[in-house]
Amino acid sequence: MESISTTRLSAYVKSELRASHAGETGAVWIYRGVLAVNWLYQDRDIDAFAYQHLQTEKQHLQGFEDIIHHFRGSLLLFFWAVAGFLTGAIPSLLGKNYVYYTIYSVEAFVDEHYAIQLEALSKENHPWLAEFLSKMSDFHADEKAHKLQALDAMTKPPTLLMKLWGKLVAVGSGIAVKLARLI
Repeated sequence: MESISTTRLSAYVKSELRASHAGETGAVWIYRGVLAVNWLYQDRDIDAFAYQHLQTEKQHLQGFEDIIHHFRGSLLLFFWAVAGFLTGAIPSLLGKNYVYYTIYSVEAFVDEHYAIQLEALSKENHPWLAEFLSKMSDFHADEKAHKLQALDAMTKPPTLLMKLWGKLVAVGSGIAVKLARLI
């Protein structure tokens, strides 16, 4: 049986929370993928970068886990974890600039997504949600910082291949959001 505050959340709000929870799950797994491959290369810069960002993404995920009783998580979480892992592992095989550009591309998407989502959700009239949006706003600030840190860490401008990869990552992230809202 749902609580009163849960039943007052609209289907739209629940789908947005589900998408963000799925996204934070994927983000945790991106950094796990980076760290798994970097275990072979032992690049200290990548290791420190990925570990620091992993800790932040785990905190974001925990924020959504703490409130998941208010919405249904995505039924595709296993796939978001696999996709996230591959999104971190593949560029790690290609070099540190690929890793940084991948993170930049993901975070550029997330920055835009959170901005739109926060604006839309702020119009919802629900006391509990208004309180949680403050946390989401903090998460958004972290994601913007990650985007800038990744861009600053690059040692060379992105190549055409990196840009194509970054576009694929952004398109894939958009598709993932749409699916997570539904499933």
